[in-house]
Amino acid sequence: MSMLNEARRGTLTDDRDRSFMGRVKELLPWKGDDTKEIVRKLVFLVAVVCLTYTVYDAIIFEFGSSSMHEDTDFLSDLYQQGGVLPDNTQNNTPVVNPEVTTDPDDNSEEDPSDVSSDNNDAADVAPISPYPEGMLTNFTALYDINPDIIGWLNIPGLADSKGDDYIDYPVVQTEDNDFYLDHDFFKNEKEYGALFADYHVKITKDSGPKNTIIYGHNMGAGTFFSHLHDYKKRASFVKEHNIITYSTLWEENDYIVIGCFLTGVKDEQDNQPMFRYHYCFDFKDMSDFDYWYKNLLYRNYYITDIDCTIEDEYITLSTCSTEFYDSRFVVIARKLREGEDPNQYTYVANPNVHKPAVFYEAYGMEVPKDNGPDYEYYVPEE
Repeated sequence: MSMLNEARRGTLTDDRDRSFMGRVKELLPWKGDDTKEIVRKLVFLVAVVCLTYTVYDAIIFEFGSSSMHEDTDFLSDLYQQGGVLPDNTQNNTPVVNPEVTTDPDDNSEEDPSDVSSDNNDAADVAPISPYPEGMLTNFTALYDINPDIIGWLNIPGLADSKGDDYIDYPVVQTEDNDFYLDHDFFKNEKEYGALFADYHVKITKDSGPKNTIIYGHNMGAGTFFSHLHDYKKRASFVKEHNIITYSTLWEENDYIVIGCFLTGVKDEQDNQPMFRYHYCFDFKDMSDFDYWYKNLLYRNYYITDIDCTIEDEYITLSTCSTEFYDSRFVVIARKLREGEDPNQYTYVANPNVHKPAVFYEAYGMEVPKDNGPDYEYYVPEE
């Protein structure tokens, strides 16, 4: 036995260089390594980099970065205080004043006798503003930073223990629905992106969609649109938080929540035709409106006595969900009419709410059968 033990000790003899440089040579490709050893080390290094990036991504998703929270507070302060950027604030996307140009074909000579009167008249002419006509002063500093801004979204009262509203962000709009998926308000590349309005219908002072669709990420840190999922809780919660404030550059408006629903983004996810809510910007006729409204009622988590018409304006807030792969959770609100009291309305749970078939399959349940968006809606007893 002793001879066997001696033999084992001999085979386990470790002649490795345990110095710092020795450890480095074990990890990094080094002079004298054969091809197989170099490949092994490269695979190891790539795996370490991928793991580090994945862990970092998970931490940012779950807790957010310090810069994300600081930027959110900074932008909120700018909006609340209005005015212009402080002198010590870096302007990432400055607004350039329009240049005054002259006609190159105009060879007329200036009459010296008119110089004095021209100078006097110039003093009475207002300077050209770099901002959209009629823009609210709250947006001045924000517009200086990023002229893609088209509004501000806030859900008052949906707040943390310190009273800070969870959803209180600027809304931007650009030429596509891709850029702000992974770029923040300062146009820096960030995985949490920004809240952005769908690009298909440009929002201006005098025109815009009847239904403004706003997208935002569902961040584990509780930021951006993650707290939209609170509307899944119960009818009384919706009643307590049924007002959403969405202000464009030109006017402030309150909207009342009329419903929320879970949906997929692929036809094969349901036994009913997919609800293409993300294409419902305008209602050209009653057929368009009926399609949108009936599908909302069909999928709505709640039944409410709030009436809606094709003449009303709406906002749709859309974010990712976790019930199944490629799921979306959507909250829709109608613009309050003049003099309308939002406290007069009620909400009750919808016993016949339609969820995509893949939802039931994911949890091992039988897929309910119904007649589609034209079924008889539940009406609470009086």
